[in-house]
Amino acid sequence: MGWFPLVVDTDKPTWSFDIVGLLAVVGGSSIEKHAQAITASPLGGFPRLLPAPETMLNTDRPVRLPAIKDVTVLGVHSGTHFNELNFFAEVIHGIDSLQPYEFQHFRIKHKSGVIQRDADQKQAELDAGKKDEEEHGEKNKKKTNAPIMASIPLHTFCPLNIVTLASILITIALFVWAGVNHDAVALIGLGTMSLSTSTACLSSQWRPKLAVRTSNAKVIPRGDIIIRSRAGAFVFVECDEFVSREIYGGTEVCDYVFKGVLHQILLGCSTILLMASIIFFSNSGWKMQIAVGLAYVILNIAYWAMALLTEPGDTWNMEDRYDIEKANKPKMTENFTLAMWEAIQATKEIEWLRRAKIAPGTQNWDKWLEEAKENCHDPNWPAEAQRNYWMAQKNL
Repeated sequence: MGWFPLVVDTDKPTWSFDIVGLLAVVGGSSIEKHAQAITASPLGGFPRLLPAPETMLNTDRPVRLPAIKDVTVLGVHSGTHFNELNFFAEVIHGIDSLQPYEFQHFRIKHKSGVIQRDADQKQAELDAGKKDEEEHGEKNKKKTNAPIMASIPLHTFCPLNIVTLASILITIALFVWAGVNHDAVALIGLGTMSLSTSTACLSSQWRPKLAVRTSNAKVIPRGDIIIRSRAGAFVFVECDEFVSREIYGGTEVCDYVFKGVLHQILLGCSTILLMASIIFFSNSGWKMQIAVGLAYVILNIAYWAMALLTEPGDTWNMEDRYDIEKANKPKMTENFTLAMWEAIQATKEIEWLRRAKIAPGTQNWDKWLEEAKENCHDPNWPAEAQRNYWMAQKNL
């Protein structure tokens, strides 16, 4: 067999369409779960084989990270109130995995030197903005007032990066094997598919950005946060207002590297290369079809296993910016009243319950809440018995 089949109507191996093309585009659900992390990874733009690369071909890219809905987030002292949990807060707490009426207590603070690093960055940007304004006039004045944005990187040796590196090595091995077999069709197919994956990932390459609090006010309320899940679990987070603003109150945005026309060009190139690669793969020699098919099976298993066995915290490096400490072991309570009582003991406050209307707004419950606050330092206070007592009172 020569490097290329030259005729179609023959009994010898010639152009055909086989199952390799199908293997190249299956596994979309596993890839979709990791799509944002893949495109945020520094290895994301490397040419390689990737199952279901069409998953990356999104014309409408999200402007912010996905939040968890139906979760109440309250500022204990600040009075803030949100009905969704930010993505990186979910990375820390895994709110969907909490059991009903579970209580957890966290302490979160910035790593030493982070605040000063942010201040230095802001000053450097101010100096650069002023210099540009002096050199180019008013058109660059907006740079001076640009807010500081913090970024959360991936763990260097996270499972995603390891699987990505493995896919790069597998792709190189396939190129070598295609050359050994003198299969030019497979070489072109590998090249077009690798470039299709690369351009698709580059078209959505991004960095997560968190809004950083820059106020110089001397009196700042505590940033402590209470999170209540739809199932009645509570999470209390002790933190300052800087941490609270970044993780819980601010907007997490996707800062894309390529925007506008360049993004659309990359998408178009990736689509064309993907269609061409399917044709070339399907018409490569049988040895290469087996090798490529086996590679896709291995990669699909790897991404499926990673989706099943890893958590977002294994991928995103929150520890680079924050000290995250669990202040207690998760405590399971029997009902919503006891879960509220645990939260009241931790916060020493009840106004956040009233503001968010977590407890019923009746006089009976108000009396129970007031008594709970008075006894918040007594872990042996009979919360359920006193609830029953106050609920039985008819004339208050």
